[in-house]
Amino acid sequence: MKGWVFLELKWFEDLIAVAEKGHFARAADARHLTQSALSRRIKSLETWIGTELLDRSTHPIALTPAGLEFIPTAREIIASAYEARGRAAELVRISDRAVTIACLHTLALYFVPRRISQLQEQIGRFEVSIIAETRTIEEYLGSLQSGATDIFISFSHESVPIDLDESQFPKLSLGRERIMPFVNSALVDVDLAEDATARIPYLEYSGTSFMSRVVESVLLKSHFAERLRTVYRASLAESLCTGVQQGLGVGWLPESIAEHTQNRAPLTCVSEHWASQFEIVAIRAASNNRPIVDSIWSELQSAR
Repeated sequence: MKGWVFLELKWFEDLIAVAEKGHFARAADARHLTQSALSRRIKSLETWIGTELLDRSTHPIALTPAGLEFIPTAREIIASAYEARGRAAELVRISDRAVTIACLHTLALYFVPRRISQLQEQIGRFEVSIIAETRTIEEYLGSLQSGATDIFISFSHESVPIDLDESQFPKLSLGRERIMPFVNSALVDVDLAEDATARIPYLEYSGTSFMSRVVESVLLKSHFAERLRTVYRASLAESLCTGVQQGLGVGWLPESIAEHTQNRAPLTCVSEHWASQFEIVAIRAASNNRPIVDSIWSELQSAR
């Protein structure tokens, strides 16, 4: 109905992030949001509560008296919600040898199924539920802590560090991947040379996704960024890959995605000099002591 505001749990987490960081920009980075999106969500929470929770006139930003009163309740609600989700997840598990793995969408296409197959050869069959949704790092970690998710598989890069307390969330490196500028050279000619002057049709990652921030770190060092002209924008690497195949321009793609599409439309790396490497990591909650999770983790450790 018009005028209603529907409460979202992530707004509570946003408020806590701003209260802890004392700064919208730093909190937005921690939540993997734009500053404007974070500000809108805090405003929505304040509308729902009916009063301001943050004093934006102070530096660093501080909680108002109402915010100080509310934030312990917000923490309790978050903890209770994740605990309840964990209990519900336990009830619907297929068996004691069932695991739930959360991962980024790109990893769900090729990397995770291939690694699951390898694991089953080593430790026997187990059932897997894959969750490939767009969440913040805090939401993924909350899901691990509650037991709703057993393992989270993600990318890590110096431009998008994952800040973890590894005593609570152990982490393993599973391998490395490169993101590189690709084109369909049969349909488009792209020149990244320093003395070139032509505009470059560019396929861009939207929002504040992991890939967008990695590519941004590459372009900040380039001499051709000012020649890029965005002709296509999408949040998923697979969508950008299709655009590159169609000859729309140059796009930075994970090498594995480009390799798996070569039979449909061969892609050419414009220059490996403008590639960037990131790590693939697995994260679990130290409090998760399920035997099947321990077995998978031990095998991942020994395979490094």
